[in-house]
Amino acid sequence: TLPLIFINLGGEMLYILNQRLSAQQLQIERTQRIIRDIIGQMLSEKFSKELFSPQPVYKKREMRTVFEKLAHSSIMKLNASSMGKLYDLMVMAFKYQLLHCRQPRDILLITFNHH
Repeated sequence: TLPLIFINLGGEMLYILNQRLSAQQLQIERTQRIIRDIIGQMLSEKFSKELFSPQPVYKKREMRTVFEKLAHSSIMKLNASSMGKLYDLMVMAFKYQLLHCRQPRDILLITFNHH
């Protein structure tokens, strides 16, 4: 369960950050670097081993802390308010997608879209 939640929330985080950075008219090279740094952390060997090891699903606060560390693994820094809004948007978007699933296979299709 944890890998599915993480991959989907991570995908949402990348979509939202890309949208926000583009809206701020940040240089494309800088935007690409931020996104690349975060993806690199998400797919790092150390992170993947921990994510795919058998363990209970993280509590809400723990999950938010993981994504806060991910967001700050790049040159971008978010204040607490911005991080809170980002995390809330990530969760809201994923929940919205889950609510529209008619069968378990749909959850995998959402995940494939985020991966």
